[in-house]
Amino acid sequence: MERFEDAAAGWQAEFRRNLDLHGARIQCRKGCTQCCHQLFQITEPEAAVISGAVKQLPEAERADLQARAGAYLPRREAIMREHGLLEAWGHLPPEGTRLACPALGDDDGCRIYESRPLICRKYGIPLYNPLRPGRLFACELNFQPGDEIDDPQLVQIQTGLYDDWKRTQEDYNARGGRRDEMPISVARAILEDFDL
Repeated sequence: MERFEDAAAGWQAEFRRNLDLHGARIQCRKGCTQCCHQLFQITEPEAAVISGAVKQLPEAERADLQARAGAYLPRREAIMREHGLLEAWGHLPPEGTRLACPALGDDDGCRIYESRPLICRKYGIPLYNPLRPGRLFACELNFQPGDEIDDPQLVQIQTGLYDDWKRTQEDYNARGGRRDEMPISVARAILEDFDL
């Protein structure tokens, strides 16, 4: 879990660096739920962090969160079927497919904010993935396709963060951490016991 906290801190620093660099272009703040409606998958270590945090919630809050997660899963499955897809690692519906995360509260705040997965911590700023070096990803509320992003440090910093997280996952696997054949969503992490 220390490694997860280090990774989260690294992405928090990178997010702040991008806020300083890009200023008003970054619209990310409480109340903006653009990223909270994306369909994505998370890793086992991230699921373990969420699962552990959910166990610490007061019973009524935990029950409500679990009810939302239980309602989310069949809706997600139906969306996948609509697009002719089965839930599998790396398979997601087309861009623009939306479904509110079960952790999104009625006040548009995240109910698991402190234990949220890494994608939630970094979404919004320009993102570089070393496995897809020809493209930067960014929230369309902040950057439009074709927008120039002048940041000579981005590739080096984010490649380092990517490599650190890859090592964290390798350590998790080497220590016998739970591996799951089915893709993991925030909803599954809320409902199931992934805690270490």
